[in-house]
Amino acid sequence: MRGWFIMTCLVGTMWLCLATVSAGSVSPNSWRPYSDSTVLVTLGMSKGEVLLKAGQPATTEVISLGTDGHLSLTVWTYIRTGYNEEVANLTFSGNKLVKIELNLKP
Repeated sequence: MRGWFIMTCLVGTMWLCLATVSAGSVSPNSWRPYSDSTVLVTLGMSKGEVLLKAGQPATTEVISLGTDGHLSLTVWTYIRTGYNEEVANLTFSGNKLVKIELNLKP
């Protein structure tokens, strides 16, 4: 009985440590905008579709320009303040959403 209890405690501690380490940043395939949690933004959407669903981002950053001078990588940042603060970074390649990264605040 004692061995089972110790093993359960060790497994629980390991799970808690792993959950804490990975809680800082999440990269899902979809995101619910802070302005309207009934809609869903998913990978593959165009900038126009994201604008319609999520509204204007707090910031827009051009990461790189293509060889033809057109925008290549752009990151739009959305910020939720208050309880459960979170920052969502949406990365576009050209006009297509290719990455969603959520940074959870402790």
